[in-house]
Amino acid sequence: MESALAQRYPRDRYEVVAVAADEAETRGAVVGALLARCDRVVRTDLDPTVPASEIELYLAGYRHSTGELLFFCEGHTVLHDDCCALIDEYFARNPACDIAWAPRLNHAVSPLGRLVALHNDRHQRRALAAGIFSLGANSVIRRSVIDALGGLDARYLRFSETALFHRALERGAVVGSIRAPLATHYNDMPEALWRQLAQDSGAGRYACYAYYDDLFAQGQGRDARIRHPAYVHARRAWIAALLAPVLRASGAILLRAAVHTLSLDRRFAYRCYVLALGCADLAGYSRACAKRVSRRVTTQDVASKRRAITSGRANASGAGGNQPLDGGDDLPGVGRPDALDQRLREIG
Repeated sequence: MESALAQRYPRDRYEVVAVAADEAETRGAVVGALLARCDRVVRTDLDPTVPASEIELYLAGYRHSTGELLFFCEGHTVLHDDCCALIDEYFARNPACDIAWAPRLNHAVSPLGRLVALHNDRHQRRALAAGIFSLGANSVIRRSVIDALGGLDARYLRFSETALFHRALERGAVVGSIRAPLATHYNDMPEALWRQLAQDSGAGRYACYAYYDDLFAQGQGRDARIRHPAYVHARRAWIAALLAPVLRASGAILLRAAVHTLSLDRRFAYRCYVLALGCADLAGYSRACAKRVSRRVTTQDVASKRRAITSGRANASGAGGNQPLDGGDDLPGVGRPDALDQRLREIG
């Protein structure tokens, strides 16, 4: 936050919108002083450590911002002091540009942090070659472009970034590249947190598949294989229940092997890391599939009981008519206030 507020750029020419945890968690003098310097602060009770919350946090910042050029930054990313100046200079030279991608530096000290940074660097090089849009200190996008494309679709979680980028390309958006890095991403974390984040990310993979399923339903992407066979089988409840604990244990073992061998053989350590990441991701996906099947069965049981009760009442009264159910009981979000509006409130 300090890096965003201390730019070598006129402060009256950019705004800082902070999406922060509940006030009780940000009551410290240092954090409070920084929040007081922001143009707007959006309070939320969303858990920022859960990947499923990320897109809602970005949406909150987007809805409360007023500028034309939007640049999203995560809490563990530090902006370089010339970040705003570089963005302004690039778009001034390229007024037709709609989206600009920029590299970021990856900082790490611990062995695990260095493995995460290595993976991020490889992913960034692939993105640079293929062209990709990602929020979180990597891309700048015009607000008018997001508005014209219908915004971010929260159904797809973080994969809504890809969905937005695909729509932008289909409509002929101009995509450019800022060569200088705009920020440094800090990757050090405890192993327990890494395992949690990797599994939570896998649990949200259904959102990626939901996006491609929607494309297939529209007759697009017929030749693409979006699910590895392991993920196809993981959708079966009994396989998911069996796979999840095995994969969690395998991922933990592989991660320890990667961390301990990094100083001896970097290539071997990185291969172990990628396998650990795959195991943790699939474990999270298997766990999510098992939970979704369980919820579906429970919902079906409740619906069956309601129909039986409704039928019994109708027979007892002899009315013979249909007794409507409250649509809000069966359809999430129908007849209820928007969940995001309940979680967010603006102050200052």
